[in-house]
Amino acid sequence: MNGKPKVSIERIEKEVEAGKEVIDKYFDVDHPRVGQPRIARRIRKTNLDLTEEMLRELDELADSLNVSRQAVIKVILRQALDQHRLAQQRNVTRKKDM
Repeated sequence: MNGKPKVSIERIEKEVEAGKEVIDKYFDVDHPRVGQPRIARRIRKTNLDLTEEMLRELDELADSLNVSRQAVIKVILRQALDQHRLAQQRNVTRKKDM
């Protein structure tokens, strides 16, 4: 433990916006830590046929976020899969309650 207080990103943002110095207060620059590596997952390539309109929308979103089209697709797909899984879990719970 580096002795620096734990703080939310929102609080740091507020202090930065107020012109306060936050580096020495919240970050141990003498002992930086690198986050834990993500669990290695096997990546498989796939092809996806999309309409021109969908590609245009994805590209516009990617440009506005300054990320790649692939990054946008992955995030949207992850969100959809998570929502589907949660909906399935709620349905199972409802059936058990009946």
